Amino acid sequence: MDAELESLGAKMDALGLWPTLVHHTWAVRPAKTVLPYFCTVLAGESALVTYRFLMLEGWQTLHDYVHTRADRWYGFYSTPMELPHFEMVVTRADGIKLFRHDPGYVPRELKETERPLVRKILWESFGLMMRVESDARLFLRYAGEQAMFARVEDAAGAWRDAPLVIAQPPPHVEKISLAKADAAAAKDLPFAREEAIELDLRILPGVMTREARPRLCYAFLGIDAATGEKIIFDRLSVNPEEGLKGLWQGLAERLLKHILARGRVPGEVKLVSGRMFRMLRPLGLHLPFKLSLHDALPRLEAALHDVATS
Repeated sequence: MDAELESLGAKMDALGLWPTLVHHTWAVRPAKTVLPYFCTVLAGESALVTYRFLMLEGWQTLHDYVHTRADRWYGFYSTPMELPHFEMVVTRADGIKLFRHDPGYVPRELKETERPLVRKILWESFGLMMRVESDARLFLRYAGEQAMFARVEDAAGAWRDAPLVIAQPPPHVEKISLAKADAAAAKDLPFAREEAIELDLRILPGVMTREARPRLCYAFLGIDAATGEKIIFDRLSVNPEEGLKGLWQGLAERLLKHILARGRVPGEVKLVSGRMFRMLRPLGLHLPFKLSLHDALPRLEAALHDVATS
């Protein structure tokens, strides 16, 4: 019984339909759940993982996923790993693995109380996979109604095909706040016109907080663009009350604190992230540094690699 989900996942894998399914998304709505779950497939990103089957939780998560796939700098998610969802991982060596993901937290194995819900999602998806072999347009059935294909469970436990009308996402809002006293103090600092800083925020692989539910650790790293010297290095994790959004929205104030501590304003801040560019732009309205976006910053990448592997 303990391996029931893994066995079901192996049956799904045996159908050999993952390459077809990467082009589709469908919904599963079990009875007595507040949110629908949206199922989609990602090809594995390494030799160890062949495919990832994502069960995205709710409309907002789906919208964030779709927007981020179209524009990697949209919103606050750097990777699908940060989205709230259940995930089945198909591995080459260890078979089927199942996890729960939440923003800013290390993925964990499923709780026993979650397994019945995940079983429903996998079982209904397994049935759809067998049907799509003979009906390639199954997932597009309700496209003309501006709705997604869904499997919906009623109160009696019976399942049926149904359209799930696509909910419109709320406007995406970002609010960057700076302490007035800090901004005023920074304006009186010397301006180091020739100095440039390269800066980014990244997840630190394999690093986590030590608590019952470990949180991911992020590196806020800045180097001297001329020498590669590490001049900013903060290890950060999400505040449970503010979440990933709060982490990103606090970076402008964090950089301002570092500028005050260094006693001068750099002439340029170089970035490789459009998201970071948005987060720091309000600071650029107060201080005269140039904010620039680059395709690559090799010195910064080397420094981030060193931090991640040290």
